[in-house]
Amino acid sequence: MALLTVAGCAPTAGGTGSPNTAVAQPASSRKAGPGSPVAASLGDASPTCTKATKVAIVATASGAGDTYSFSPSRLTIRRGGFLAISNKSGQVHALISAPDAGIVSSVLDKQERQVVQFPRNGRFTVQSADATHRAVLRVTVSGESGCGTPKPTLAISGAGTGKYSFTPTALTVAATANFAVVNNSHVAQTVICTPDSGGNGDNSQLDRGETQLLAIDKPGRYVCSSLQHNTAKVTVTVKNT
Repeated sequence: MALLTVAGCAPTAGGTGSPNTAVAQPASSRKAGPGSPVAASLGDASPTCTKATKVAIVATASGAGDTYSFSPSRLTIRRGGFLAISNKSGQVHALISAPDAGIVSSVLDKQERQVVQFPRNGRFTVQSADATHRAVLRVTVSGESGCGTPKPTLAISGAGTGKYSFTPTALTVAATANFAVVNNSHVAQTVICTPDSGGNGDNSQLDRGETQLLAIDKPGRYVCSSLQHNTAKVTVTVKNT
């Protein structure tokens, strides 16, 4: 959904699906006793570290077929800053960077949005790995944002018993503040939240063992669940920054 911004971290060994990876491995997620609602608060954060610069991958029809591009195609961010990439092109894009920007691989499914954090200064070309629908983005990373990598604060767990759950079951965050969700279950999970303030349905998709960064843009009360296992729910309260 448009209210979620996402960044993938590497799945653990033996994971399946897209090999989404980000700039850092997640720290240990917070734990709570089974069945006990726990409210977790992230506190205040610097606006520099909670707002991601937005960019989209789009398709344009031409006589030879669709062409693909980033909009905007050039931008500048500070080191440690976040870039939110929305895939609006109708194609899956596996992103690579040259030179290495610390992003091993980031795979954006159709209508998915992910946030990528840049840990290195320099000038980088981020582009689709597949030349048949390649989009190219020029990124200049300079200065210091002072932003660290968000630690996992929400986990999806469950084995092959059909019993899946979020821990904690209640979470309080600041609007636009990045927080991490880790999929500790044995299957892929798609996180959906209601209401969807964006209305795009570009939900975050986590392979098993994968961690992604989320942020909800608008204050309010949201109920998030797994599309595959809708009994797993978490209530997210988003406060004004």
